Amino acid sequence: MANENMTKAIQLMVRTNMSQKEIAKKIGVNETTISRWKQLKDFDEIRFQEERLYLGELASPALRTMRDLLNAKSELVRYNAASDILDRTGFKPIDRQEITGALGVQFIDDIGGEGG
Repeated sequence: MANENMTKAIQLMVRTNMSQKEIAKKIGVNETTISRWKQLKDFDEIRFQEERLYLGELASPALRTMRDLLNAKSELVRYNAASDILDRTGFKPIDRQEITGALGVQFIDDIGGEGG
């Protein structure tokens, strides 16, 4: 079962670049305690939930950044941003399109003249 310190440790792991040693010091536990927590099933479940929550919080700013890149000075940056947005929203480019149909061919002889 998760306690408050384990939950804090997980939040710091997901949301910062702090080392395990730094996290242990910040929350007031031994580094080996964090190592033991990592072996628990609850730890992985809570970390997964925290990662999903954090990614959800980052989604809106990330979308705004992609939108802003549509106005970048670089044509390549604008193209890549537009392409990425379209890909992520399900608008996939068509690589190849087959065209079928029965069209009659008509030959016009415009070389020959009257009388031969």
